[in-house]
Amino acid sequence: MRFQNTKLKYTQRVLKEMCKLVKVDYNKINFHKPNWFLKYSWDNKTEDKFKKWMIKYLSTNKKAREEIMNLPIKDIKSIKRTVDYFILNHGWKYKR
Repeated sequence: MRFQNTKLKYTQRVLKEMCKLVKVDYNKINFHKPNWFLKYSWDNKTEDKFKKWMIKYLSTNKKAREEIMNLPIKDIKSIKRTVDYFILNHGWKYKR
């Protein structure tokens, strides 16, 4: 999936955190290209760190939930499902 509008403030914050964790300059990635997320990789430990960060971010930020979630309720199960789905579809590939 391409992010057609990376001007979405809260989505942009999530993408910046993803980049930071793998030491990639956010500004050098073209999020409009298909499969942009396959260019870099992370290990399980880094993905888990990101997952915990994003769960906390969505749990504590109503505006982020409204922008990122289909049903932006403050329910930890829904938030975890959203984060899992986000990582599955947009997370970096795994290191070998």
